[in-house]
Amino acid sequence: MTVLRRLPVITLLVALLAVPALVAQQVWLPGSAGVFLLGSLPATIAVVVVGAKRALQIAVAAAASGALAAGFSGNAWVGALIIAALAGYGGYSARYGNESPILLVPVIVAFVVISPPDLADRDGYTLTGWQYAAVVGVSLLIGGVWVAVLGLLLARNLERAQDDPVERPVAIGYGIALALSTGIATFIAAYYFPGSTGAWVVLTILLVMKPRPTDMWRTARHRVGGTLVGALMAAALVIGLDAVGVSVAAWSTVFGAAFLILALSFIRVRPYWQYVTLLTPAIILLKSSGDDTLDLDAQRVLMTIIGTLVALAFAVVVREINFMISRTNSSSAVTR
Repeated sequence: MTVLRRLPVITLLVALLAVPALVAQQVWLPGSAGVFLLGSLPATIAVVVVGAKRALQIAVAAAASGALAAGFSGNAWVGALIIAALAGYGGYSARYGNESPILLVPVIVAFVVISPPDLADRDGYTLTGWQYAAVVGVSLLIGGVWVAVLGLLLARNLERAQDDPVERPVAIGYGIALALSTGIATFIAAYYFPGSTGAWVVLTILLVMKPRPTDMWRTARHRVGGTLVGALMAAALVIGLDAVGVSVAAWSTVFGAAFLILALSFIRVRPYWQYVTLLTPAIILLKSSGDDTLDLDAQRVLMTIIGTLVALAFAVVVREINFMISRTNSSSAVTR
């Protein structure tokens, strides 16, 4: 299916995905829109990549894991263990070719752990404890399920690619590498830099690291290159709007949504770097308040480079360990 044939369906998905967030912002909790969107955006990617039924499963898993992480908000050790467990399981699922959708779950939860959303009721009282955890879980669930339902209604006919399964030892090594790298990165970010954009490092590790070395090196090049080009596009847009006297804050959501529509239309249809190039300005503009766009731009690039280097380093170490084990087993078999 071509990009042009995808555009109408994905445009409608993106136009409708924020409905629960907007409603909740007005009638429920004033600061909850970001949590709803955190559940909606990855679910939208899942709808496009693997279908609505899998997106529904991911939404439920992300809501349960997000609520658990929110219940231990501020505890970097527990948060890191949760991310490591989710990432390790997602890595092992490459044994069955299921890693791409499953790894969206730790992506979502990483943002809850490292930069937990500030939530208050309509009277201004900050939510804590089980109430906070319940609101995070419910918000993620509604946001993700809403998009999955839209996908069932609107996106049944999108063509989707399947990841090829890998051998069990490869899946085990991949899972270990993901668990160690994301767990350590999560702990450092949550303990030393709480509230930062450190979740982008974890996101990059999860997306760059692949069970096959050739796929990983290609993805790393595309991820870094696409992020750099996309960041330059976002910076040029902000500077251009400012030069002609147009408010960046007023138009950032519109331009961000437009880039997101294009990015989702490109995913799995066009080369990966093109998808990343369009997704980068989409995320930057959608998260921006207008005044901090260039700062977010620079942070996105820096975190992507750090995450890519961490992913490559851990993957190489685990691969070498696997080779050593294989050589040892081969030698033992020969001596027998």
